[in-house]
Amino acid sequence: MGVFLDTGFLIGLKNKEDKNFDQAQLWMKRFLKNEFGEIYTSTYIFDEVVTLALVRLKNIDFAKDIGKYILSSPRIHLIEITIIDFENSWKLFKKFSNNRLSFTDCSILVLYKRLKCKFLGTFDSHFKGLVPTNIS
Repeated sequence: MGVFLDTGFLIGLKNKEDKNFDQAQLWMKRFLKNEFGEIYTSTYIFDEVVTLALVRLKNIDFAKDIGKYILSSPRIHLIEITIIDFENSWKLFKKFSNNRLSFTDCSILVLYKRLKCKFLGTFDSHFKGLVPTNIS
């Protein structure tokens, strides 16, 4: 059992100006109490988080801080995408092209399944119906 954290969740968790800050804080407290098992994210999500912080938020200090938070957290397991994960993500990307899922979103679905997660920490509505999530 586990929870996989998406980009928007992590940004919301650390950015006090984000509309999802309070909700992300409440959920993360539950995740840290181990209600959902291990906490995972991927190197693809790490890339999106620090890039988003730099490009959209235009805040290099925030980008560095959130990157450090993810990398130094003893509870968040940073997962590498294997070649098999990559190939499966590509298959899903082609299958869900009408749903407008990004390649990274497809990699989340692949890792979610491989890691046997039961919860996706996301505020993105396009995951509804694809995995159980109770955040949004």
